[in-house]
Formats: sequence, C-alpha cells, structure tokens
Amino acid sequence: MATAPIIATLPTGAALARSSNVISSTLPAGATDSQGRTLCLDAASGTMLAGGSAMDLGAPASGSLTAITGRDYRVDANGGATRIGESEMCKQGGSFYYLDTGWQKVNVPRGMLVSATALSSFAGSIHFTEV
Repeated sequence: MATAPIIATLPTGAALARSSNVISSTLPAGATDSQGRTLCLDAASGTMLAGGSAMDLGAPASGSLTAITGRDYRVDANGGATRIGESEMCKQGGSFYYLDTGWQKVNVPRGMLVSATALSSFAGSIHFTEV
C-alpha cells in the first residue's frame, strides 16, 4: 500500500481575525489615521470581548467609527471648562465643545480606540463620521 503526500494549508492569524470579524483595541498613540485623527469605534458596533480589549463586529461585519480631529476640546461650552483629550472622549462618550467662530458641539459615542491598520481589514463594512 502506497502513501500519497498531503498538502495542507493553515490559515494565518490575520486570516483568522478577518474571518471571525474581531477587531482589537489599541493604545492612544496607535489610534490615529494618516491625517492625525483619533479613531474611535462605537461600542454599539458589536459585542465587546476580553474585558473591552476587542470587539466582534458580527457577521457580516459592520460598525460605526468616529474620527476625532485634534482640537482644544472642553466638557462645556466655555473657556474655563475642563479640557478633554480625544482618546478620553472616545472612552467616555458624550457631547464635547471646541471654539471656532463660536462654540461648536460634537457628539462622540462611547467606544474603543482602534488603529487604521486594523480597520483596513474591514474596508467597506465601517460607517465613518468625522468630528
């Protein structure tokens, strides 16, 4: 009896991540795009996993992303209000303000910080809003 050679292909980690529709959070320093905007994936986009460090975007994958432009944001519409950074805005969620010909209000859903590289695996599946 002869044995035939068997060729097997094992999926890579990237292929497994893409097929499972799971995206991981990143540190604030890695959560910006090529234009310097902070990338915040809405927590309501999927099911949070592993203590909030990853999210399953479901099948088919879909989600909502807010790209937060770097500005001097405040928690209230006045110059004496507490400043808040873009990554904290993402973690906290809510309404925030910046001064530009009057106070401008932006709404940021509570979410998790993600990298542009991780988002590239979900091109076409993510709804994008810029504030």
